[in-house]
Amino acid sequence: MHVNYVGSNRAMKLKVTIFLSLFVALNVLLNPFLSAAGSKATQKKNNGNKVPPRFSPGPSSSAMVVGSSPGPTAFIALINATVSPANSLKSVQFTITPAPGSVTRPISATYTANYLQSRNYLNTGTGAAIIPVFGLYANFSNTVVLNFSFTDGSSQQNMVTVVTADWTDNCNIYKNPTVIQARTASTTLSYDYMLLKTQCGSQSPVILDTDGVVRWIGPGGFSSFASIFFANGIYISSIPSGSTTPTGISRIEFDGIFTFVHDYSNIGVTSTGHHNIDPGRQGMLVEVNTTSETESVILEIDTSGNVLNTWNFANIISAAMTAGGDDPTKFVGTSSQDWFHNNATTYRKSDNTFIASSRENFVIAVDYDTQQIKWILGDPTKHWHQFPSLVAFALTLAPNSLPPIGQHAVSITSNDDLLLFDDGFQSIFQMPAGTSHNPSLARKYQLDLGAMTATEVWNYNQNLFSNVCSSVYEEPGLDYLIDWAHLVISGNQAAELVGLDNGATKVFDYRFPTTSCNTAWNSIPIHLEQMTFTSVIPLRAVSRLTHGSAGTYDVSLPLTGTPAIECRSGGAAGNYQVVVTFATTPVSVTSASVTSDSGGTASVSGAPAISGKDVAVNLTGVSNAQTLTVNLLGVSDGTNTDDVSVRVSILQGDTTGNGIVNSSDIVQVQSQSGQPVTGANFREDVTASGQINSSDINFAQSMSGTALP
Repeated sequence: MHVNYVGSNRAMKLKVTIFLSLFVALNVLLNPFLSAAGSKATQKKNNGNKVPPRFSPGPSSSAMVVGSSPGPTAFIALINATVSPANSLKSVQFTITPAPGSVTRPISATYTANYLQSRNYLNTGTGAAIIPVFGLYANFSNTVVLNFSFTDGSSQQNMVTVVTADWTDNCNIYKNPTVIQARTASTTLSYDYMLLKTQCGSQSPVILDTDGVVRWIGPGGFSSFASIFFANGIYISSIPSGSTTPTGISRIEFDGIFTFVHDYSNIGVTSTGHHNIDPGRQGMLVEVNTTSETESVILEIDTSGNVLNTWNFANIISAAMTAGGDDPTKFVGTSSQDWFHNNATTYRKSDNTFIASSRENFVIAVDYDTQQIKWILGDPTKHWHQFPSLVAFALTLAPNSLPPIGQHAVSITSNDDLLLFDDGFQSIFQMPAGTSHNPSLARKYQLDLGAMTATEVWNYNQNLFSNVCSSVYEEPGLDYLIDWAHLVISGNQAAELVGLDNGATKVFDYRFPTTSCNTAWNSIPIHLEQMTFTSVIPLRAVSRLTHGSAGTYDVSLPLTGTPAIECRSGGAAGNYQVVVTFATTPVSVTSASVTSDSGGTASVSGAPAISGKDVAVNLTGVSNAQTLTVNLLGVSDGTNTDDVSVRVSILQGDTTGNGIVNSSDIVQVQSQSGQPVTGANFREDVTASGQINSSDINFAQSMSGTALP
């Protein structure tokens, strides 16, 4: 243990050193999981002077690590500390040092004191605190850095070593993947962690880092395809107590604690776990079976499990076919028939569209509110194309564009395009079944709904054929994670995960044995770096600007990981707006503030504006080329009160979002010049005027060479 001191009293130093040595020795004997506590304890006042946290005059607040214990799995530990004074803790952050040879960003999370208190991890009467650390390497000596922040403005850092046990892979799959290509030694990949949705064993789901190492598993008892990383937790299909049928949803915290959220059997749900759970407009989209429908009903639920909306595609399609003069009974199946086979859904904000993947038929889009069909994209050799009432909604494919067949994992990209995994396998129930093609590809389509056309603008082919399951998802910056979930190679079944940098360069390639789709039926990038846990849950945040008469467009701001880049001009006054959406209503806020991490300027204009679950903060005087932290202070959801922060980087003209303005951005703006502003190209309207023209080109050129610090 090493402590930095101020002063020259050697006798005092000797006494302190002896005391600390005895403390460490006793601590090691008492707790085999903690081999060193406080090995680098420093406390800083705002002027930067370092003083010993407990042994000389100085700041009154301090923390002492006193032990640790293993959590529910080998990837979780509970570090025990004592805070003095007992109510002085503001927040504590843990950071896990990556293992030697890793190129991933470290798993890191900050817990507010209110969050810890709400979870019974902090006793403000005694100062006893528990810091849950997740994402540890199993069977490894982990270095964990703890940063304590106190209400008096001081801070303290402690470094501890947490030795973890090994874990039992009850699938005998994830520990030793076949490494076709190890991750390249580059940190340019925009994600470092992957949630594998698995039905193998009872440890669903599984989280890998992009080195191919398992960093978290379900705490046991869950075996479900259907799960989602949402609101800083894992929501997963589950079996209610006393039942044998998965009609419920549970939430798993990253510390391994799970809570049963809701049972939907009382509304006729017979399964919440046949396929995916996806993010929706307000909450989570859960694909369910019911007593009257098989794989054609979707519920949108909030974090408490309340049903916000329901889509029944048997009813939606039947109504459209009847209105168009066709007999829906010739296409829509009975309650026990898998005529639709919904496997994924998504929401397109730009036109308020709910999109569903029907493996048997097509991708279908309906208005989110009216549920009227807007368009259909699919293979014209399938059964659906024999009905004029459905053909009337069909998008025309542009030259050199192919329709998706048996698709999975529909999503909307940052450029407002439709991304999906094209399995290439014909229908199983519907006849005629249509064609098949080999291989299976990831495909992206640009949609022009005015012309009712779809143009394939990107695909990735690895000459692999996965006839069912599988997924592809894009991260900002055109990085991808592709999952071929059901391969047959030399008579053996396998799942293969591939990471792509900038849409072309392979960053890693791992293969795992599987039975059917059980290993990784769907895999999605997630961010476990720079997480923040508060007692009031934010769901999402955006940077919102009005583009003249073209409307209002949002840049999504991730709540974890690297901040998104706002590339649009805030005008001469530097005006921007950040909108944060919370999980519940009512919500109230005391005030807001903004800080810059690079010496830039920005200030809050007026009080935060509240509308339902949304809180809007207006910023003014925002200078360019900086990263801001917008702080909502005293946010209350009626039960808990906490501070919530959102980060956003400002780099005007950086339409590509790579942190520097150069010729690529200028070319991108030029390519959209003269086009109407839409959800697909609003970033190119860098002046936010509502038109993309020479003014935007000149603006981007004037910013060339600028970069984030």
